[in-house]
Amino acid sequence: MQFVKDLDTPFLRLSRHGDVWSARHAANGTHIWGLPGAGKTSLAQWLAGAYMRAGCGGYVTAAKFDVISQWLGYGRKHGRSNSIVLLDENEGFNFVEYLMARYGVDGIGSVVESLMGVIDASRRASGTASQRGGEIFWEDSSRNALRYCLPPIFSATGTLTIPDILRFITTAATSLEQAASAEWQRSSFMFRMLKLAAERPKVRLTEAAMQNIVNFWREQWIAIPDKTRGNIVITIGASLDRFLHGRLNKFFCGKTTIVPEMSFHGAVLVDAKPTLTWGSDGAIAQQLFKNIWQKSVLARNSLEPKHQERILFQWNDEAQETVAPYDGEFLGLARESKTCVTNITQTLPTYFAKIGGDNPRDAAQALAFKFGAHLFCTNSCPETNEMASRMCGKVLTRRSNFSEGISQSFNEGMSAGNSQNTGSSSSYGSSSGQGYSFNSNSGSSTGAGNNWGDSRGRSSTDNVSRGYSESMEFAIEPGDFARCLKSGGPQNGNRVTAVWFQAGRRFNATGTNFLITEFAQ
Repeated sequence: MQFVKDLDTPFLRLSRHGDVWSARHAANGTHIWGLPGAGKTSLAQWLAGAYMRAGCGGYVTAAKFDVISQWLGYGRKHGRSNSIVLLDENEGFNFVEYLMARYGVDGIGSVVESLMGVIDASRRASGTASQRGGEIFWEDSSRNALRYCLPPIFSATGTLTIPDILRFITTAATSLEQAASAEWQRSSFMFRMLKLAAERPKVRLTEAAMQNIVNFWREQWIAIPDKTRGNIVITIGASLDRFLHGRLNKFFCGKTTIVPEMSFHGAVLVDAKPTLTWGSDGAIAQQLFKNIWQKSVLARNSLEPKHQERILFQWNDEAQETVAPYDGEFLGLARESKTCVTNITQTLPTYFAKIGGDNPRDAAQALAFKFGAHLFCTNSCPETNEMASRMCGKVLTRRSNFSEGISQSFNEGMSAGNSQNTGSSSSYGSSSGQGYSFNSNSGSSTGAGNNWGDSRGRSSTDNVSRGYSESMEFAIEPGDFARCLKSGGPQNGNRVTAVWFQAGRRFNATGTNFLITEFAQ
């Protein structure tokens, strides 16, 4: 069938003003957020339909069983039924054999890292993935043991299986005396593999490589204290033992019928091991296959052009169930391999408990913020809604103000008073000489007065003031994500609305980096 090659091909029309969601936009990553029943699935079907109509190949993780039926339905609806491949118990992917065939002995480090990914996934599935003191030591020790375990098995047998890896490590000598014992040499699987690799190899190792292997098991391994060595064996054995039994053994340790590269040519690989029915085995299985698929996709640019043309997608519904530390790194590189990553989850905190690492909050935010587009459905999570508001940003808001007042005053007063004064004076005098004189005088005065006054006054004042103030405020308040978006159903006319945010873009319909889109349920 025909398929899209050009990243500028429109996938969806978002508005009547020429706004589209193209393959290039999708290659920057798309994340859908919303509480249960908010319409995420209704919205997601439009994105999934776009991938299917464009002829994309892809890989789909599944947390719930109904994801399988959904994608089978997408295949029928868009004429891609033959493209849907279910990764269930009827198929097989011997990942160790696949990795050895792909990388060879010279790429043993890549195989070891995949096995370390299984160990890490097992810890996270069991809730023991936090980095406590000394855990890095156990990881490095386990990695070292695997690095010197895989090459001799592959050299001796020409293949590699998880049961052989476990048998090799658990039958290693723990002392020089045991290594020299004829009884141990007869019964030890490790000794038999080393002997075959040295004398009758299916894949020959260099003399230097073989000597390094022998030295590690004869000197370094034996020198490790018994308790420490036992913990290393337990770390590896407890994680890989899952693959010795039941469904994981059948899918990952038998015959290979499916490889990641099938998606390069249009296959949509739906991982039919839902975590809600397979439990921790389902989470480990999907994280393992997803990691190998991601690395295969990133490496396809080194292949012939015919393997690079088709646009791919990775789809993670209930993404928190299969999230892994490598997801963020892959998302940052996926665009170069024409791969569109779509994650769907409820809230930001749902990632915190699942992603693991030293600081799961920082790791979850680092993953979320690498997506170029975010579709926010109705949500009751304050943290997620605040993140959405911060993404959409702030705008300059002008608010007017008005005040009016009237004041009045009145005063009235009265004053009254009287005054009275009296007084008298007298003087006498005499003189002698040529004449005689005598004088006297006297006087008196009296007076009275009164006064009275009255004062009154009144004043009034009217005042009116108008103005405005400017401030930076959220373009969409956090609370709006909880009260203003439609979540489908008859009460909303079977319509779902979402805030579609896209970094580095100005939508024609709004002139901003977001718009409110509406989809039929």
